[in-house]
Amino acid sequence: MRSDLIDLEVEYVHSTAAAILVRDGDKEVWIPKSVVEYDADLARVGKPITITLPERWALDKGLI
Repeated sequence: MRSDLIDLEVEYVHSTAAAILVRDGDKEVWIPKSVVEYDADLARVGKPITITLPERWALDKGLI
C-alpha cells in the first residue's frame, strides 16, 4: 500500500491554533494543522522545518 504523504522542507513563518504559515522560496502558504504534521517544538521563525502532508494538497498549493 502506497502512502500519499510527502515530506517537504520549508521555512517556518507563523502559526495559529488552526494553521501554520510557511514559505517556499518567495511563496507563502497557509496550511491547516488538520492536514500537516511538523515538530512545533523545532519551529522557529525564518528557519527551515520539515512538514509532512498529502502530496495532492502540496500540488494544489504549488509547493511541489
